[in-house]
Amino acid sequence: MTQPPRPGPARPITVGICTRDRQSSLLRCLRSLRHAEGLIERVFVADDASAVPVEPAVRAELGDDLPVTVLRNEAPIGPTTGRNRIAREAATPFILYMDDDAALLPGSAVHDALAVLRADPSVAAVAFAQADEAGALYPAGAQPSAATEPALVRTFIGFAHLVRADALRAAGGYREILQILGEERELTLRLLDAGYRVVYLPHAAVAHLADPSGRDPRRFLHLTVRNDALSGLLNEPLPVALGMLVPRLLRYFPMRRHWGGEDPGGFGRIVRAVAQAAPRVRAERRAVRWSTLRTWMALKESPPYRGPEGGA
Repeated sequence: MTQPPRPGPARPITVGICTRDRQSSLLRCLRSLRHAEGLIERVFVADDASAVPVEPAVRAELGDDLPVTVLRNEAPIGPTTGRNRIAREAATPFILYMDDDAALLPGSAVHDALAVLRADPSVAAVAFAQADEAGALYPAGAQPSAATEPALVRTFIGFAHLVRADALRAAGGYREILQILGEERELTLRLLDAGYRVVYLPHAAVAHLADPSGRDPRRFLHLTVRNDALSGLLNEPLPVALGMLVPRLLRYFPMRRHWGGEDPGGFGRIVRAVAQAAPRVRAERRAVRWSTLRTWMALKESPPYRGPEGGA
């Protein structure tokens, strides 16, 4: 006898939060989920080897309001690996990823992003605008784009984004070799090559209240330069990847000057890190099409997004 298909989740969104040693920020993030009431099926918290396990505090905070699963790692694995683990566990069509120091605000931001994804199957992800706790938008330079109306963009900011789960999985998920910093831009390029688009909604604001815990400027500098080089080697046509390798590595010097800190031997460590990653890069490399790269470059202008019927 043929069994009827099991019904899917009643609510369309899984929330995924990666955290490490930021318990107070995490709890604020969890409290803010009430602003998406009725949309969230389950919350996954990836505890990346926090010194004090977060599960007791998480369960006390959420109570019975939302089903929560804490995925505890005893050794750090990084946000990209944590997000991929959440994607494998999620049973809903959409995943709302949030940093532990992000917080939803009153209003329709998540509803508006969900409406875009439901209406347009070519959109793989929706980027939110960064705001303070009162909802005031940060300057244009801190946003995915300077656009003031819905726009097509070539990256989103990982602090908060709503993604189509099957598109994320089909693209291979986040590149775990990158760990953190630049992983959103790299993923967007691969999604574009697969025929998907990323939309920025500048009026859909989510608070990003940067927690200083774990933020090391030197590590930020090293990973930014390293990951820019690795992303090119992983994805770009070989002439571009090789031609841009040295200029990308040399970005270290103006970035270090802008930072103003001391970093003896830093450039050498970055070069060695790229060289050490070479075997894995060769194994994982999948060059996008030249046409994808041209489209990617055109997206620098953030053309308007007009929805599935209006083109764009």
